[in-house]
Amino acid sequence: MDEYNRIKVNLLFPLFDNDGQPFDEGVWDWWRSELTKIVVGFTDMGVVSGWWQGHSDLNRWIVIVASKDAPLDQIREFLHAARLRFRQEKMYLDYHPVFFEEVG
Repeated sequence: MDEYNRIKVNLLFPLFDNDGQPFDEGVWDWWRSELTKIVVGFTDMGVVSGWWQGHSDLNRWIVIVASKDAPLDQIREFLHAARLRFRQEKMYLDYHPVFFEEVG
């Protein structure tokens, strides 16, 4: 393979607000509905702990393997809306080219 054929997107979503309260199911229902409008599937890698500006937190780690022309602008718009729902100053977005193969 000479050229990447997909991009891999990593997203992090906090489990608790800045006061330590868990987000209710309504937030997660909205989150799932909006994310699946943009991508056909994703992998929830589970809960990971992180450190940000002197604070430890727990996050859901989401991985998406998407086409080379993935709708990154739509993902950014979703994250802008999620930032408000999750009451965050910023949301994490990491993406990079990958070589993807389905082995049968």
